[in-house]
Amino acid sequence: MNIEDKELELFRKSQRRKDIIKNIVIVFLLILLALTLFSRTIMNLTLPEVATHVVAEGEVSPKIRGQGTAEVDNPYSVTVAQSRTIQSVAVREGQAVKRGDVIYHLEDTESEELRTARQELEDAKASFTRRVFDGTLPDNEITRMRAGNYRSDDELQSAVGSINRQYEAALKEKNLANAEYEKINARYEAENNEDTTPTYNPGDYNENPGDGSGAEAEAKAGSPNGTVAAASGDLVLADVDMEEELAVMASTGYTQSKKVKELIKKLEKANIRKLEAELNYEEISAERERILNIVNAELDLKGYQDAINKAQAKVEKLQKEEIGASITSPVDGIVTSLNLGAGEMTSADSPVAIIRISGKKLTVSFSVTKEQAQKLKAGDAAAPQNPWEYDDSFKATLRQITADSSDPQNSRLLKFEIDGGNVTAGDTVKLQIAEASKDYELVVPNSAIRSDANGNFVLVLKTKQSPLGNRYFVSRENVKVLAKDDTNSAVSGALGAYDYVVTTTDDKMVTSGDQVRLANEVESDD
Repeated sequence: MNIEDKELELFRKSQRRKDIIKNIVIVFLLILLALTLFSRTIMNLTLPEVATHVVAEGEVSPKIRGQGTAEVDNPYSVTVAQSRTIQSVAVREGQAVKRGDVIYHLEDTESEELRTARQELEDAKASFTRRVFDGTLPDNEITRMRAGNYRSDDELQSAVGSINRQYEAALKEKNLANAEYEKINARYEAENNEDTTPTYNPGDYNENPGDGSGAEAEAKAGSPNGTVAAASGDLVLADVDMEEELAVMASTGYTQSKKVKELIKKLEKANIRKLEAELNYEEISAERERILNIVNAELDLKGYQDAINKAQAKVEKLQKEEIGASITSPVDGIVTSLNLGAGEMTSADSPVAIIRISGKKLTVSFSVTKEQAQKLKAGDAAAPQNPWEYDDSFKATLRQITADSSDPQNSRLLKFEIDGGNVTAGDTVKLQIAEASKDYELVVPNSAIRSDANGNFVLVLKTKQSPLGNRYFVSRENVKVLAKDDTNSAVSGALGAYDYVVTTTDDKMVTSGDQVRLANEVESDD
């Protein structure tokens, strides 16, 4: 190979190296350009995706919702006065009945109330008999009371008052007589001990204890009640008659002052008065006990007789009310409730069935807040929350707004009248009633409203310019919800018309300050 060929080969090798280096540089630059151009797209793949909606002026129509059970307005409750066992049920719930149609067939047995009433009557009669013959009443009183000849309360009061007055007078006289006797006796004993001195002749003194002189005479000398002490000693002689005492005192030679003699006479009179008073008191006490026993017995027997009369009247009433072999409908209407089944027992005055009288309306009631109720008035129309469940004839009208008994200060009870719609008593009806619509300056979708411990807020979309295009961030703005309907909420806060708020996000958590990417182009208010 000549020199020229060698030089040409070297030139070609050098040129190839340059081409390789140039191509590498070009590829590197293309990669850098691609990375620069697609960096936004790559970054967007990692950002949370959000949808937004523009804040705008709009109308909000809030709805009040609630549900209740359809009930018959003033239904007819079928009741029976006695307990009877149900043999079978002749109708079904929802069935129309006419007056006189059989609702229940009953077993052919006497009612428990009638059996009980008859037993009460027998018990009352037995109590009367036991009391009248318990031995406290004389025969004439038994005859009188068995004949039903009872004295009035005034007559009984008069009889008790009379004997009590006699008793109190006898007791008073007894106490006075005893007091007088004790007083005179005390004076007598005092005077007798001081003024009475023994006088006797020595020849009359006889040591023989049985001759009525000397020591025996002294022993026999005593007070009229046998407790007076002799002057020469404290000998006591009990149970000695007043005259005998005086005779003894005279025979023993005792001399007494005129004052003592007068006291003896007074003491004798006081003793007689005392004995008479005690005897009279005992007689009055016995008579009082007899009269009170009769009065108490008469009161008891009057009570027993009243119980007999009441029990007899109850038996007669139940016998008249004794129902036959069935319970029938007293009105025309629709059976909305059957409370008993075969084998069960009716209860006195408890409903056995509820009948919706023909022409009566169904009503539905539920509770709302006081503020919500203030926006409504009687006559407002309501609609079902689930209209597909009812036919076109469904109609609900607000008839009454009253305080809710469970919370009368803060809650109100709405009562609606229901027409049509194939609604029957016992159905659960969900209603909604619209408040008056109102325009607001700032309206956002309900999905834009968020809340936490600090209250309600929205996430507002913020835009930043960059060499590679717009970047989007979200910022928290606290708001107050003024009104709300099914789709939108009226709010107030640091928002402006035509701001964009986040309505939905993907599964990633989004907080204030986060960079986000848009799911689609920003939605406009149209």
